[in-house]
Amino acid sequence: MKLYISPKQQLEIIKPIWRILLAAFVVQLAGGIVGIVNSKYNLPFIDFWYGGAISTFPGFIIGALWHQLSSADEISDNKLAFLFIGAICLCLTVSALFMPLEQMASTIRVHS
Repeated sequence: MKLYISPKQQLEIIKPIWRILLAAFVVQLAGGIVGIVNSKYNLPFIDFWYGGAISTFPGFIIGALWHQLSSADEISDNKLAFLFIGAICLCLTVSALFMPLEQMASTIRVHS
């Protein structure tokens, strides 16, 4: 089993699923902006992080649908990369739901 993959090899792995990565990033960025606008915690960084994290998995789903509709490449051809990216997106979204951001925000407000 090879433990090191060169950057060129990494690019070859993720190149076929670029739509998924792009959609996840764009939706994450939009979610971060919505988070700042809604200002749930009244701290721009936490609001941006929360909005972006919550929207990461939906962005992955949108990207997977986009990939499925417009690419000749099958997801099964890149199953490991697809599952890895999906798991990371899901973990980020779930962590935003369970992270004690309100407590973090109040601690930051007290110490500032």
